[in-house]
Amino acid sequence: MEIARADQIFGQMNEPRAHLDGLDIPINFALPKLAAVRADAERSLKMRSNPSAYEDIVFLFPPGNPNSAAATKQPLPMHLKLALIFNAQLPNLFRFGYFARPEDVPEDILDDCIWALSLFIRIMEECTEAALRAMGHVKGNNDYKRSKYLTLLNARGKILLHLLRINRPQEALPYGKAAVDEECVRGDEMWLQNPMPFEIYGEVLVLTRTDDTGAAKMLRRAMLGVEAVKWESDALPHLIRTRAFLARALRNIGAEDEAAPHEKWLITWFRKNPRLMVERELRRVLLPAGPVLEGLGGESWLENRKVSSKAEQRIAKACRTCGAREPLVTLLRCNNCKYIYYCSKECQKSHWKHHKVECREMVATQEKIERMTLSDPSGAARAADWHLWCNSNHDATQFGLIHALGLHRAPSRGRTHIVIKQVEYAPAARQLKHKFRVLACGVFRVTDVLGDIEAAMGLKPGEGLEYVESLFFELAGAHAKVPFIDLSFGDGISAWLGSGATTVDSIQAIPYDPDWRKRFNVGAPPRPLKLRSGAKDVEHVF
Repeated sequence: MEIARADQIFGQMNEPRAHLDGLDIPINFALPKLAAVRADAERSLKMRSNPSAYEDIVFLFPPGNPNSAAATKQPLPMHLKLALIFNAQLPNLFRFGYFARPEDVPEDILDDCIWALSLFIRIMEECTEAALRAMGHVKGNNDYKRSKYLTLLNARGKILLHLLRINRPQEALPYGKAAVDEECVRGDEMWLQNPMPFEIYGEVLVLTRTDDTGAAKMLRRAMLGVEAVKWESDALPHLIRTRAFLARALRNIGAEDEAAPHEKWLITWFRKNPRLMVERELRRVLLPAGPVLEGLGGESWLENRKVSSKAEQRIAKACRTCGAREPLVTLLRCNNCKYIYYCSKECQKSHWKHHKVECREMVATQEKIERMTLSDPSGAARAADWHLWCNSNHDATQFGLIHALGLHRAPSRGRTHIVIKQVEYAPAARQLKHKFRVLACGVFRVTDVLGDIEAAMGLKPGEGLEYVESLFFELAGAHAKVPFIDLSFGDGISAWLGSGATTVDSIQAIPYDPDWRKRFNVGAPPRPLKLRSGAKDVEHVF
């Protein structure tokens, strides 16, 4: 078992994730281990430095594949034969480069993944159908044209993002143009269905200044598409990037009047949401400094931006089902509990089976508080504040828990660990998040504290696990893939077993804070919590 210091967690990368647009990834699929990928990357350096050493090798398509015989009959040009040899001899690098989410690729193998993707794209572009089927790049009876299109869409998209990440836009030009040309061949106004190739190619043209008019054209089209497409939770970064680079493209062609509304919109949005974008993406959009960053106060804004209470609420405000956020959609609250947001009746209906128990409990609590106002006004005020505090988004119920659980390092801990807090009522506090002061807290394994949960909640033995599982079921229909739970208790209040959910991207957008306890209170942070069961705090045990 590894014991980690708090300062070791900051900046550590989560396990890389697989992702493809438009293509299903098998449930049991696993990316190659990074050690194996790095070993292939090391071998690739020798192969790249002396490709002529492989020219006399006879490339053989996989035996037993029904397409291999037909593929073997067709002669391969030397550059394509070498690409196939390298693909076959470096399977972990090629597989990782194609399947891994771009933001998850470690810096030390980024250039190797770019090289592997460039060869893979060449293979997909130039090999025959028989060769691609023999190599397994087109699976089974899958439609050849559709499979080839989607595979190239993903490979080109990833190599473009990699090249932009390391500021090599000139190398990205041919891939961006090929991606856009492919979309245009498929039909009219394809940017309304898939705006991303137009967005990225427009950005490349802005950065290289090779075609300012073309850049404005691409980004105008991308803007139409971003606003027209029904996106999920990752839509907002596309909108921000498209607006930002469109504004720059318009200024490059002298269209300042058209650029100004986009810049004004961006300035307003960044002021309201200073921490919603990942740091690297934020700098990619705002630097070098232009009217938007100047409107925010210059480069000092990047270093000193803070998240207000209202900004915290906006970060957490999203459709519970698909994750869509304003301004791309209009969010409406559940008409019963008044707490959960949805972007449409369809999303609300699909999530009802997960939300209905929670919804009814919240309504029952609200009705109980209303009855208390007649017999116990002070108790009703405390209960009302407690209900609001537990169901609002602030550090003690949402953001601080992400840091406490170490989700930056291990998102899976959201399902296996719990934050437990002892609180006291502070009725004089003006802000809701300070109405209850956290006296003590700790991070524990759920399995170690089931008895403590049952004692606090007044449950029978065995019901603690059922209650925890019911919370995870409620979160199962949510767009966010990283659930977490917490328990709060104190004198004069009902114990509360709360839950929340976030995404890995949202976790990475805000750096890990080892001093997360200081975020809970005004003044002294909470002390370590000691439970009657004797369960040990495992905050730093991974």
